[in-house]
Amino acid sequence: MEIGSGTGLFTPLLRGVFPRVISVDLSEQMLHQAAGRSLMRVRADAGGLPLADARVAAVAAIDMLLFPAETARVLAPDGVVLWINQLGEDGPLYLPAAEVAAALPGDWSAIEASAGWGSWVVLRRGH
Repeated sequence: MEIGSGTGLFTPLLRGVFPRVISVDLSEQMLHQAAGRSLMRVRADAGGLPLADARVAAVAAIDMLLFPAETARVLAPDGVVLWINQLGEDGPLYLPAAEVAAALPGDWSAIEASAGWGSWVVLRRGH
Protein backbone atom coordinates (compact mmCIF):
# COMPACT_ATOMS: atom_id res chain seq x y z
CA MET A 1 0.00 0.00 0.00
CA GLU A 2 1.27 3.43 -0.94
CA ILE A 3 -0.09 6.15 1.33
CA GLY A 4 -0.20 9.64 -0.09
CA SER A 5 0.26 8.21 -3.57
CA GLY A 6 -0.64 11.43 -5.34
CA THR A 7 -0.55 11.03 -9.12
CA GLY A 8 1.07 7.61 -8.82
CA LEU A 9 4.53 8.67 -9.96
CA PHE A 10 6.21 5.95 -7.87
CA THR A 11 3.47 3.33 -8.12
CA PRO A 12 5.04 1.54 -11.14
CA LEU A 13 8.26 1.12 -9.15
CA LEU A 14 6.36 -0.45 -6.27
CA ARG A 15 4.46 -2.69 -8.69
CA GLY A 16 7.83 -3.97 -9.89
CA VAL A 17 8.40 -5.38 -6.39
CA PHE A 18 4.91 -6.10 -5.08
CA PRO A 19 2.25 -7.93 -7.15
CA ARG A 20 -0.58 -5.64 -5.98
CA VAL A 21 -0.31 -2.02 -4.90
CA ILE A 22 -3.15 -0.11 -3.30
CA SER A 23 -2.77 3.61 -3.93
CA VAL A 24 -4.26 5.68 -1.12
CA ASP A 25 -4.70 9.43 -1.33
CA LEU A 26 -7.09 11.98 0.14
CA SER A 27 -7.44 13.80 -3.18
CA GLU A 28 -9.89 12.44 -5.74
CA GLN A 29 -8.13 14.50 -8.43
CA MET A 30 -4.76 12.95 -7.64
CA LEU A 31 -6.23 9.45 -7.76
CA HIS A 32 -7.89 10.26 -11.08
CA GLN A 33 -4.49 11.27 -12.51
CA ALA A 34 -3.03 8.01 -11.17
CA ALA A 35 -5.55 5.91 -13.12
CA GLY A 36 -3.00 4.75 -15.70
CA ARG A 37 -0.43 3.83 -13.05
CA SER A 38 -2.50 2.15 -10.37
CA LEU A 39 -5.25 -0.44 -10.72
CA MET A 40 -6.42 -0.19 -7.11
CA ARG A 41 -7.08 3.34 -5.89
CA VAL A 42 -8.69 4.25 -2.57
CA ARG A 43 -9.69 7.75 -1.52
CA ALA A 44 -9.01 7.93 2.21
CA ASP A 45 -7.30 9.84 4.96
CA ALA A 46 -4.12 8.00 5.95
CA GLY A 47 -4.99 8.68 9.57
CA GLY A 48 -8.02 6.36 9.26
CA LEU A 49 -7.44 3.76 6.57
CA PRO A 50 -10.46 1.70 5.43
CA LEU A 51 -8.54 -1.59 5.63
CA ALA A 52 -8.70 -4.50 8.04
CA ASP A 53 -5.93 -5.05 10.57
CA ALA A 54 -2.73 -6.80 9.45
CA ARG A 55 -3.73 -6.94 5.75
CA VAL A 56 -0.87 -5.41 3.78
CA ALA A 57 2.64 -6.75 3.19
CA ALA A 58 4.20 -3.30 2.92
CA VAL A 59 3.35 0.32 3.56
CA ALA A 60 5.23 2.86 1.47
CA ALA A 61 5.27 6.52 2.45
CA ILE A 62 7.10 8.56 -0.19
CA ASP A 63 7.54 12.22 0.74
CA MET A 64 4.53 11.75 2.98
CA LEU A 65 3.71 12.27 6.61
CA LEU A 66 4.09 9.21 8.81
CA PHE A 67 0.87 7.89 10.31
CA PRO A 68 2.45 5.46 12.77
CA ALA A 69 -0.63 3.96 14.45
CA GLU A 70 -2.47 3.30 11.18
CA THR A 71 0.68 2.04 9.46
CA ALA A 72 1.29 -0.48 12.24
CA ARG A 73 -2.38 -1.48 12.36
CA VAL A 74 -2.78 -2.38 8.67
CA LEU A 75 0.69 -3.93 8.26
CA ALA A 76 0.95 -7.73 8.35
CA PRO A 77 3.10 -9.08 11.22
CA ASP A 78 5.96 -9.88 8.82
CA GLY A 79 5.44 -6.76 6.68
CA VAL A 80 7.79 -3.86 5.99
CA VAL A 81 7.49 -0.09 6.12
CA LEU A 82 9.25 1.92 3.42
CA TRP A 83 9.90 5.54 4.43
CA ILE A 84 11.26 7.38 1.39
CA ASN A 85 12.38 10.98 0.94
CA GLN A 86 13.31 12.18 -2.54
CA LEU A 87 15.43 15.01 -1.16
CA GLY A 88 17.00 13.07 1.71
CA GLU A 89 18.13 15.18 4.65
CA ASP A 90 17.21 18.35 2.75
CA GLY A 91 13.57 17.30 2.36
CA PRO A 92 10.89 18.85 4.57
CA LEU A 93 9.64 15.43 5.76
CA TYR A 94 13.02 13.81 6.38
CA LEU A 95 13.45 11.80 9.56
CA PRO A 96 16.46 9.65 10.49
CA ALA A 97 15.83 5.91 10.72
CA ALA A 98 15.91 5.89 14.53
CA GLU A 99 13.18 8.55 14.72
CA VAL A 100 10.94 6.71 12.25
CA ALA A 101 11.38 3.47 14.23
CA ALA A 102 10.69 5.28 17.52
CA ALA A 103 7.49 6.82 16.13
CA LEU A 104 5.98 3.42 15.27
CA PRO A 105 4.30 1.53 18.13
CA GLY A 106 6.26 -1.48 19.36
CA ASP A 107 9.77 -2.67 18.61
CA TRP A 108 11.17 -2.04 15.09
CA SER A 109 14.48 -2.49 13.36
CA ALA A 110 15.51 -0.11 10.62
CA ILE A 111 18.02 0.01 7.79
CA GLU A 112 18.73 3.38 6.20
CA ALA A 113 20.41 4.13 2.88
CA SER A 114 20.76 6.99 0.45
CA ALA A 115 21.71 7.60 -3.15
CA GLY A 116 22.01 10.93 -4.87
CA TRP A 117 19.59 13.25 -3.14
CA GLY A 118 17.20 10.59 -1.90
CA SER A 119 17.10 8.51 1.25
CA TRP A 120 15.02 5.59 2.39
CA VAL A 121 14.41 3.54 5.49
CA VAL A 122 13.16 -0.04 5.54
CA LEU A 123 11.61 -1.08 8.85
CA ARG A 124 10.52 -4.45 10.23
CA ARG A 125 8.86 -5.33 13.49
CA GLY A 126 10.98 -6.76 16.27
CA HIS A 127 14.09 -7.67 14.28
